[in-house]
Amino acid sequence: MEPVFALDIGTRMVMGLVMIKNKEQGYEILASARTEHKQRAMYDGQVHDVDEVARAVIKVKETLEKKLGVPLKQVAVAAAGRALRTEVAFAEHKELLPVRWEREAVLALEMEAVHHALRQLQSSKDDDSKSYHCVGYSSIACWNEGEEISNLIGQRGKVAKVSVIATFLPRTVVDGLVAVLGRVGLEMTSLTLEPIAAGQAAIPTNMRRLNLALVDIGAGTADIALTRNGSFFAYGMVPMAGDEVTEAICAHFLLDFKVGEKLKRELNTKAQLKFKDFLGAKVVVTKEEVLNVIKSVVEKLAQSISMEILNLNSDIPQAIILIGGGSLTPMLSKMVAETLGIPQNRVGIQVRERLGEIFGEKSLKGPESITPIGIGIAAIEGNGLQYYTVMVNSTIVSIFELQLATVAEALLAAGIMPRSFFGKPGAALTFEWNGEMRVIKGTMGSPAQLSVNSQPCKLEQALKVGDQIAFTPGEPGEDAQACLADVLPAQAEKWITWNGQREVYIPQVFMNDRLVCATDKISDGCKITYIPNDDLENLFKQKGYDSQKTEEIEIRINGETHKLDLKREILVNGCEVESSCLIHEGDSIEVRTKQITLGELRLQPKHLVFSVNGVEIEYPPQETLISFRGVPISEAQLLTDGMDLSVEGYKQMPILSDLLPYVKFPDEVPPGSSLKLSVNGQPAEFTTVLHPGDRMTATWN
Repeated sequence: MEPVFALDIGTRMVMGLVMIKNKEQGYEILASARTEHKQRAMYDGQVHDVDEVARAVIKVKETLEKKLGVPLKQVAVAAAGRALRTEVAFAEHKELLPVRWEREAVLALEMEAVHHALRQLQSSKDDDSKSYHCVGYSSIACWNEGEEISNLIGQRGKVAKVSVIATFLPRTVVDGLVAVLGRVGLEMTSLTLEPIAAGQAAIPTNMRRLNLALVDIGAGTADIALTRNGSFFAYGMVPMAGDEVTEAICAHFLLDFKVGEKLKRELNTKAQLKFKDFLGAKVVVTKEEVLNVIKSVVEKLAQSISMEILNLNSDIPQAIILIGGGSLTPMLSKMVAETLGIPQNRVGIQVRERLGEIFGEKSLKGPESITPIGIGIAAIEGNGLQYYTVMVNSTIVSIFELQLATVAEALLAAGIMPRSFFGKPGAALTFEWNGEMRVIKGTMGSPAQLSVNSQPCKLEQALKVGDQIAFTPGEPGEDAQACLADVLPAQAEKWITWNGQREVYIPQVFMNDRLVCATDKISDGCKITYIPNDDLENLFKQKGYDSQKTEEIEIRINGETHKLDLKREILVNGCEVESSCLIHEGDSIEVRTKQITLGELRLQPKHLVFSVNGVEIEYPPQETLISFRGVPISEAQLLTDGMDLSVEGYKQMPILSDLLPYVKFPDEVPPGSSLKLSVNGQPAEFTTVLHPGDRMTATWN
């Protein structure tokens, strides 16, 4: 097997190594090299300055070439988790007779599942113009004949099924890496995701049965991968890492970023730190002073990592494994343990020295070397994605094998929108018809002209490396047009009599609240109201009458104002109707107001209220007398607006003796007692006239 050149292009550092698989011992590292960016050329795992990153890569490449004495032309790389998307998908294969599932068949089934994941991602995004690269996948589970098993290879059956978790990055992230490699003459042959690569090296296969969280903390991002039941099942990313800690030091002590980075690294080895600030002043501080400066930032980083782990895992994992240069940040592992509420010994830092199957290059140490080793393992084992090109309209399109299966997908990779595969249909004419949305479609467009290697083809045709595709967009169709006559139902006019006047009853059509005729064109988005000439309800709509609306009159009763509703009476051919009915040729319709009689009000005079020995009593009326303008009226009297009615119940006011029946006297009266009467505290007689509200007392003295 040929040696593999693995390159880890990080936010702060570029590290490369050349390794080979040793069947007896494991993986042997032949040479390694590392360098830091001279200035901030990458942010959160995204290439921002191609030339600056290329300078760091060429330095690592030349160092390795010098050590090995051979030129390096191909490279395996990994992308950070920035803008990472994950999808879980399934694929199933059926045979008529039982077959043995070999490695090639299982791999093809996994590729099909990854294709499904890509389509799920593209269909779930609002912006279908954003293209994604699949940068890695892991098999979650597999089934043979409906029974879940740990490995399909070698099994025998008729139905095989697999599920995978596939990871995707936007094209801009991957294209940034491709641009850097192109500057230094390297061809990318394999690409994976950093947490996937790190997991290959940091967590042995037999440990993936446990629920573990692997956190790769770099300078710009912290990538997360979770294991359970023998595989990686979820990936995530936190958009902050070691750079935030460095920036806190620089802001507090007024330092250049490189000086701040050096000071941060010395925290793990020195108790007292000396440096010069940006203005040239010499500064000496203790380790504890710097730790106090970065404590809040480290705490925020620990909380962000912990929250993302909980979101992905839905529970606290059994242990946390930290890798990457940022894992050495002081207090970080302790704070992660405290945030998750687990013992501190369950949060550890994985280093190259503890990797049992990795040999050679003893100088390559520490947690920051785990990811490049994992990139190399992924490339050797074929877990990375192969990268190649095709031509679309004489333009080179770089794609991954997982993304490309058909001509249609190649056109998508070239940035050609799916809507141009077929001629755009003519614009539809949409309008609202009596509250219901209606659509008149335009004509269909013509399909695009396609050829592969000068031969006509279809969108679903499969491609191979180096194919040349010619594409001519389809022609658009014609926009829809219509006039009202095209959509109006056929209805004949009717002659009717309306409130004594003979007139024609025809349908009415309003467009955007304007009365129109059948020859008018329908405008897109308009609101059409169609009122047919079929029943009484639609006749009222045309006349502007509300059958439920009432007229109102106002009368006064004993000085109090009252409002009364007068209902409408609807007669069709002389017969009263309560609801809508069909209208026929020659029908007579009359609408009139129904009057209210005095008897319908059922007016009653009020009781007179008096106080008798402190108890309030109501003295009933003797009769009901209703008059208008001083003249008595009967119950048959029609009420009119403005009438002032007087309702009385007494011809004369009661006298004191009329209320004596309401007095509760004692059962026995002492001899020689006399009856004392008073009204409103004044002595009174049996014939004293009372008025409403008077207070009467009657007692024995």
